[in-house]
Amino acid sequence: MGFFNINFFKTPSHRVFHYTPRYYDERKERIANIYKKYGKNPDGTPIDPSKDAKDGQDATYTKPYVPGESIRGSFSKGIEQHRRQAGNQKIKRVITLITFVALAVAIYYVAIGLGQILR
Repeated sequence: MGFFNINFFKTPSHRVFHYTPRYYDERKERIANIYKKYGKNPDGTPIDPSKDAKDGQDATYTKPYVPGESIRGSFSKGIEQHRRQAGNQKIKRVITLITFVALAVAIYYVAIGLGQILR
């Protein structure tokens, strides 16, 4: 029955993760490491260690990559933030309720006052 293939909704296509890495030149990386090893810049001038070092660390030093580090604990932080907001909402509800009660009482007394004036 492929003859009567009628679809009212679009069938989603297969989704694929396409990872295109940035260009990496292995030769250039090796040359830079050799220059760094011998303490010279590519133009022949010596590397100034005071410019590169910061707090006893190499200028190119970065923290090692840890998968999931940026999201680790974010769920519990979100729950804590939600609890704080829920507490604030309770306070807002109480204030709103008190305001409506005060407004109802004020309208009641204004209506009684107008009733006595209009008699």
